[in-house]
Amino acid sequence: MNTRIPRILKCFKALWLSTVFLLPLSSKKVFSVQLPSDKFRKTGIHAQAKTIDEKFTIPFLEGNVLLREDNGSMEKPGPEHELSGKHAAFFCRKDSKLILALGKARFHFLGENTFSCSNAGIVLRTGALLADWRRDGALHLEVFDAKLRISDKSIFFAQVTANGGLKLIVLAGKATIENISANGEEVSLFPGELIFAKPLGRGFSDKLNVDLKTLVATSALIHEFPDSNAFRRNLAKAALEQHSLIRKRYRAVVGDARTPETFDIRELPSALEANDTKPTD
Repeated sequence: MNTRIPRILKCFKALWLSTVFLLPLSSKKVFSVQLPSDKFRKTGIHAQAKTIDEKFTIPFLEGNVLLREDNGSMEKPGPEHELSGKHAAFFCRKDSKLILALGKARFHFLGENTFSCSNAGIVLRTGALLADWRRDGALHLEVFDAKLRISDKSIFFAQVTANGGLKLIVLAGKATIENISANGEEVSLFPGELIFAKPLGRGFSDKLNVDLKTLVATSALIHEFPDSNAFRRNLAKAALEQHSLIRKRYRAVVGDARTPETFDIRELPSALEANDTKPTD
């Protein structure tokens, strides 16, 4: 009996060791997960926005602008200031002109504006901006109650509306806009096309067309700032290409959005030429 006990213990030990080493090998098969194909429809759950490694800088500034980085104190930045913090809040006064740069991208702010920026994008709280996003990657643009992801290369206006949404007008190029706050609804805009991103997750309005010739010729967000990277030439070309089409099809200007579902449309008098219209931005 005494000689059989060690043999039994040895057999038990060998069995236990084989089990310990075989379980991890077999688990690769038992717990394997098959990834979905590219054709699998994405759910409405959005991952956190990818951040951009570049930092915002201030290549141009005039007038009274206040800046707070992270939880620091208010300061008056100067030209060529590089934002060092992870988050920056801007408070622009009536007499101000500000250009922010993110790599090749440029953002114009004129007069009273309140916004913040980080390496994840821009949050526009009040006012408007002109964005020259002729670069790779996507821009995350957010207002009070709408979150957008804008890709492809374009120049566009963006303005906070009275109901907490956002008005977008593409001036040149193409903008693909994903409405993250409305289950990823997506739309593409071309020169002269305008759309409202509605608040409360209600998606986009129908597309409208505006006359770019008047808008580009008179907008202070374009002409009150230095010209660079063939900026004005590209805008003028897009406006001329669109002008003849828009005058034949539409004679209206677009006002503000005051409720989640509506916005103002003002018909032009028949005797009023497009060159005499007052721009909406």
